[in-house]
Amino acid sequence: MTDKPDFRDLVGEDLPEEERARLERVHELLVAAGPPPELTPALVDPDLQPRESNVEFLPRRRAGFMLGIAAAIGVLAGRAKDPFSTVFTVPMHGTAAARSSSATIDIGKADEAGNWPLKLVVHGLKPLPKGQYYEMFLTNGHKPSASCGTFRVTSTGDTVRLNAPYNLRRFDGWVVTRERPGNTTHPVVLTT
Repeated sequence: MTDKPDFRDLVGEDLPEEERARLERVHELLVAAGPPPELTPALVDPDLQPRESNVEFLPRRRAGFMLGIAAAIGVLAGRAKDPFSTVFTVPMHGTAAARSSSATIDIGKADEAGNWPLKLVVHGLKPLPKGQYYEMFLTNGHKPSASCGTFRVTSTGDTVRLNAPYNLRRFDGWVVTRERPGNTTHPVVLTT
């Protein structure tokens, strides 16, 4: 008797040839690597008793002051540099469902993984009741095809950040829909 498990006993006989060959290569590599090493005694029976800490904390009044300073620095640093750099802009206009609405999509440079950062500047869309939201899609054949994210608005002019992790050349436009949980219709409120 051998310790080596038989590959066909593990996966059966009903695999496509290509998948069987791939899995068998992985199986052979795992068998060649052997079992994992034994755990050290310290890992088998770890000492979970709390140890005395040598960390000293600031008094409460100083900790609050330091947190305030850190927050102020973060706000100032964030205002000093907006990391979004627009590569091109796409205008949108309202449909019959939202005639007085408009938007612009500022599209940033795609990252190494192909994610296109988006900054959607919306004008005239109404805030929706609780549970409802807007969703932006890329379109194929002028029909919503690939979601770029969901958002809500708080006033008649909002800026939201979204993302398009797709090859933009495969799509023919953009739309924003109004979404209601459980509803099968998705009214388009903005389009390109």
